[in-house]
Amino acid sequence: MDKNYNFTDQLFQEITERQKLFDSFLLPKMQEDYRIAHSAVKTVRTVLIKKGFIYDDPYKYDSKTEEIIVPSDEDFGIDKKGSIIGSRLSEYEAMLDFLNNSYTFSCDFLTTERVSLIVGLNRVFYWESFSPTSTHPNTKTLAEILISLRSGTDPLSISIVNDALSQLSKTSLSITRTLKGLTEFHRERYKVAVRKFVMPGVIVNPEKITGNITTIIKDIKKSFAITMKGEPFYTELIEEIIKEDYSPDHAVLQQQLLTRLAVSKKSDSGKKDSQDFKLVLLDGVRTLGGASPQLDEIVGKLAENQGILQSSEKSFFEKLGLLFRKAFNITKEEHPIPIMSIDPITQASKRELVDFSVLMESIKQRSRILTGFTLKSSTTFQKIEIMEEQQILDLLTRHIAEINNMIKLCTGLDIYFKQAASPDNRDKIRGIKVELSAIRNNLVKANQCRAEYTAQVEELQQLKKLGITDV
Repeated sequence: MDKNYNFTDQLFQEITERQKLFDSFLLPKMQEDYRIAHSAVKTVRTVLIKKGFIYDDPYKYDSKTEEIIVPSDEDFGIDKKGSIIGSRLSEYEAMLDFLNNSYTFSCDFLTTERVSLIVGLNRVFYWESFSPTSTHPNTKTLAEILISLRSGTDPLSISIVNDALSQLSKTSLSITRTLKGLTEFHRERYKVAVRKFVMPGVIVNPEKITGNITTIIKDIKKSFAITMKGEPFYTELIEEIIKEDYSPDHAVLQQQLLTRLAVSKKSDSGKKDSQDFKLVLLDGVRTLGGASPQLDEIVGKLAENQGILQSSEKSFFEKLGLLFRKAFNITKEEHPIPIMSIDPITQASKRELVDFSVLMESIKQRSRILTGFTLKSSTTFQKIEIMEEQQILDLLTRHIAEINNMIKLCTGLDIYFKQAASPDNRDKIRGIKVELSAIRNNLVKANQCRAEYTAQVEELQQLKKLGITDV
């Protein structure tokens, strides 16, 4: 478990900062949005009652309500629309009033269960997709009533209702985005708690992760029952922890998670996001292409270091054998180089054998590909531009993972050459830390583009699931 402590601590810090952002800015803003929404709903309802389109509800919720009660959205007969919509709109207004006056807008109070209730309340009327063609009975019927209102009443009342609907559309969109972020926050905070309190008591063999994880989950559940007694056990989130911490691509998944939280903070703070998702991915591709010169430099330095090491190790007879091989064009069989590779996220080390020539040729080929990424006029980049977004995302993900693996091996070779060189030749060995650092910066920026794209797409999909299609 030690290898995951560093990541868990980073994640805990990000979650702590995220909570501060919600408690100090996002949730107070959401509360203000709900106050505006309550006022707007009250305005619409008052106008409709005054004009006789709906009836006042004589059985309003009273002050004894202890929790949000979501009004019904079931279908009903058209002959009852005035009374039923009047009743449901009254119940909805009462719940908004209860929410504003009885709820504490903080992460600790707005638990997953309460967020679920709020989301349910938001679905009583779909203000962003407010239309008589809506598939939701409340929204469809109220929109039809308002069409009748606009065709037969005074301009002032129409203007008042239109302004209220505009406010409801804007505030609902803002509220939905905040609730989406709050839901993700609770998921990751739960996972951090499991990592800190439950996982230290569980022995996990990473080699068995790809197989059946049922036994691992059972062991986690036993530890969970002791250390987090009384808390719900979410199997889906436990499986995410196992995948993020122990799967073969855990390093990429962990970096994605940290980046996604950081991107979300920037976005929630008010920075306007680009609506062209594809451009975000193409920015990531070009950023990744910037690593090409550093890869070329690394190949040159490592090849020089290899030459220095081989030259210093040759005896008289080995040098004589080299002359014979050159004379008769005989290729010498190369032996793999043993290195200790270090995982960039967990700092866990592992012994590996590297075929030097194969790795260098692979890096050269990668560099040529990346060079094409940086030039908009290149054939390579033009081909990428016409790809579908998912294809570009897959391409970017694959290259990031493969370059990460390359720099991990190059780091191991750098250490190997410095340790294997004789004292007389140690000063001649050329380090590659500067180049590796530059490449890592490119990878981080490319990862941010990828995470930003994923966050935008997920947000759009979530809004569509909530019935918000006008985005």
